[in-house]
Amino acid sequence: MKGQGKFLFLALLLCPLCVLLLLVPVSLHADEFNKTLHYSVRMFSFGTLVIDARVGDLWVEGWEEPRLEIKAEKVVQAKDAQKAQALYDRVQVALEGKDKRVSLRTLYPPRRLWRPFRGESKLSVNFRIHMPYDANLVLKCVDGDVRTSGLVGKQDIHVNYGDVEINVPSIYRLRSLNARSFLGYVQSDLHGEDSAGFGRKIVFWNSDGDQDISVRVRMGGVYVYSSVY
Repeated sequence: MKGQGKFLFLALLLCPLCVLLLLVPVSLHADEFNKTLHYSVRMFSFGTLVIDARVGDLWVEGWEEPRLEIKAEKVVQAKDAQKAQALYDRVQVALEGKDKRVSLRTLYPPRRLWRPFRGESKLSVNFRIHMPYDANLVLKCVDGDVRTSGLVGKQDIHVNYGDVEINVPSIYRLRSLNARSFLGYVQSDLHGEDSAGFGRKIVFWNSDGDQDISVRVRMGGVYVYSSVY
């Protein structure tokens, strides 16, 4: 962000963030620990990867291999390594399916009605994913940043709180782009979009293309850049 757009965006976020700071408990004297897991499964071209994540950042890249490779980093906040180990077990990574449809989910403990978000701020899972470049992606994330690159298949991305950055491999293959942020910032080199506020959007249409991208962000930024003009 830069210029007036950055200051407007910060001003719009100021009031909601003040409220959130009052509601979210602060963990004192806690260190950060991480544990990395690796997963792999066969996946075909034009298949679909469905991701349902809660807290953590995701980076999804396209490649030419007929398989899905996942690096999952569990990050927890704890007073020592022993307590961190117990927290690792509270969040699980579930990978199901293969070939034409694969599902990836993060599983957290059931929420309690009287304190539904207790402890969740201490648990997150960051993903680094390689998938067939011509496969489709359906992604939902509650709280985290999402970045995709090298994908020419359909993308359907929903993020509640976080930024979404999409690198379009070829603008000539892009048929439609509909990206919206309810409250946040949008920036793109497709039509020179660069603005902040409520109801920001990026819309693009090319009848000769074959790739469709849809992005919905509740609070955060949307950044779209093309690799080939």
